[in-house]
Amino acid sequence: MEMREALRVFANIRGSAVAMVSSGQTPTMWEVGHIPQTMYFTGMSYSAAGALGFAMMRPDLQVVAVEGDGAMLMGMANLATIGRYAPKNLTLLVMNNQTYLGSFKGYLDSATVSTDLPGVALATGFTYAETADNPEDLDLVIKYAMATDGPTMVVANVDKSRVLDPDKQSTRPDRTDFAMEFDRWVHEHPLANTNRPNIALPSQAREKGERFGKSAGSRIYQAIKDAGIDFIVYLPDGELYPIIEEAEFDPEMVAVCCNREDEGIAIAGGAAHAGRKPAILMEGTGIGFSGLIIAHEILSRVPMLIISSHPQEMGIRLPHNDIATMVNEPLLRALNIHTVVLRHLDDADLYISESQRSARVLRAPVAVIIPPHVMAE
Repeated sequence: MEMREALRVFANIRGSAVAMVSSGQTPTMWEVGHIPQTMYFTGMSYSAAGALGFAMMRPDLQVVAVEGDGAMLMGMANLATIGRYAPKNLTLLVMNNQTYLGSFKGYLDSATVSTDLPGVALATGFTYAETADNPEDLDLVIKYAMATDGPTMVVANVDKSRVLDPDKQSTRPDRTDFAMEFDRWVHEHPLANTNRPNIALPSQAREKGERFGKSAGSRIYQAIKDAGIDFIVYLPDGELYPIIEEAEFDPEMVAVCCNREDEGIAIAGGAAHAGRKPAILMEGTGIGFSGLIIAHEILSRVPMLIISSHPQEMGIRLPHNDIATMVNEPLLRALNIHTVVLRHLDDADLYISESQRSARVLRAPVAVIIPPHVMAE
């Protein structure tokens, strides 16, 4: 079947479900079934991660991530994170043409010619994963997947054709317009109780021993909470670990551990679209992974607090830290992100609260960089 047929099947049965659609599927999805609760141009490999963040915070809504097979392969780590947190209201719909068709030129095979995507999904904790080869079967399996406690996956085997209407495409809005329409729809459909997600956050397996206790970590974490942050994504980092540990031990905080920093940015973005106030914590090297998805969040007007370690100055203590300093602050500033360096622990409350205020006013990511010497105070 054609991708157009497959997406039309989904459009006809999705009802009021929220969808986050990868860039390769955006033109066709917009043509066959646009409704306001659709986030387009999420970028290759980031639809599933963004949908995870949104689904966790909106248990009242069915959420579907629409990815291509190439995007799903790029974001394979997303499957492990989704399986770990297991939101019941999330379905992944993969358009599998077994090729890299997004370039519109050539038909080079993707790794799905030898990779069993449903098998991978089931191995990471998905409750249901199935493949469909024709519109009739696809209709049945999507309906079943969306009616089943998830996470679930549907792989639609489609051919290599791509049919678009040039005249209609010439009138298509850009990603910022789409994001604003999406956010307006979410704002008009608020969740009555947004205190907790619809998942049981997994307990962390830790060795017995002393926690960091009263330290720079606890003071900075309290500043984060006082600034109104209610959703934290992180990838463990040696410098920021005391802050991360505080978040994981706090029963009032939703803390999500990602597998890649760029994936974490997308998860935080999804939570922001759902109405949360997210922060993501990472080593400065993670900014090097995340330029593309940060740019997407900028253009989608997503307020987000990025907290990273190692600025260019006063940040190198170990030989391998030089990589973090090379990519962290320079890349943030190159993206024109409001960035401050917390040089003194006593300024934590001010810098973090004002940075979070700027994120909400500007509707954009902002960054606070914390050097190792501050974490040592």
